[in-house]
Amino acid sequence: MLFEKLPRKKQSREDGWLVELVSKAYTDEPFDCIHSYIVNIKPGKSRAGHYHKKKEEWFCVICGMVNLVLVDMEKNRRETITLDSSDEDYCIIHIPSKIAHLVQNPTENEAAIIVFAREPEDKADTIPYKF
Repeated sequence: MLFEKLPRKKQSREDGWLVELVSKAYTDEPFDCIHSYIVNIKPGKSRAGHYHKKKEEWFCVICGMVNLVLVDMEKNRRETITLDSSDEDYCIIHIPSKIAHLVQNPTENEAAIIVFAREPEDKADTIPYKF
């Protein structure tokens, strides 16, 4: 065989799907060094709606357009940024801990983001936040 398949589990919900790509939870090198996943957001839906006490994340859009709504939990400051995969100025957004985040897809097309973190998901560190 000329290639090796590295299986990944697709987690589907009514608002889209998520696939973990790279994680310290995996043993398939070199993908055991950082945690990352793709998040699909269906048209008119939102994902996330939480913050982390310790975890930092880095978001970038890989297809479509999303609004990223951010709230500083300590200063109660709110900001929204639009990420569009067709923009000339492509960027990665760093989200520190204690910043609530919601990813909205306001379009009629599916959108997707990729998320990077230093650690795998920790349910005890994921605190729901009502936007």
